Amino acid sequence: MEKYAKVISDITSPPHIVILVLLSTPLRHLNVAWPETLVSTLFVGLIPWAALIWMRVRGRVTDLHVTQRHQRWPILLITLISILGGVGVLLAISAPAQILAEVLFMLVGLVIVGVVNLVWKLSVHAALITFAALHCLAFLPGGVQMTVALIALVGWARIRIGHHTPTQVAAGTLVGVLVSLGDLLSM
Repeated sequence: MEKYAKVISDITSPPHIVILVLLSTPLRHLNVAWPETLVSTLFVGLIPWAALIWMRVRGRVTDLHVTQRHQRWPILLITLISILGGVGVLLAISAPAQILAEVLFMLVGLVIVGVVNLVWKLSVHAALITFAALHCLAFLPGGVQMTVALIALVGWARIRIGHHTPTQVAAGTLVGVLVSLGDLLSM
């Protein structure tokens, strides 16, 4: 079972989920075009992911899930700077409100998770999969069931491989719900 939990954890890695959510934006909001989507994906997903891989290769993080809390702040800082750069570009090209809102709420989630993770380890996987599922699945036929199942599956995987406690997964899920509600209510 641990092998399956690791695969689930790897597939639902935060960079993967961020990229999938952003690339799905034109499918969920017809007024969002691909250029804005690709800009947001670059700054919010690809640049931070490339930085994480570079940090792993250089030995600055022990693993791509950054399980050591003290190793998280540099990648969180790089991600913060990259997202802020992306917001600047999106504003400069007059990107639609929907893509800008998604990026800004991802930024809010990053700040919340980053601050909490300075003192306590909450599950970023749980926060992001919750955000993603609520945005991309919840409004589809059978979406509520898929959302609950996906959140539970990722939570189980993170606990099973020993990267989080149930409380850390629940806290991450709560952050994902709150950030999603803010985003969904703002539209």
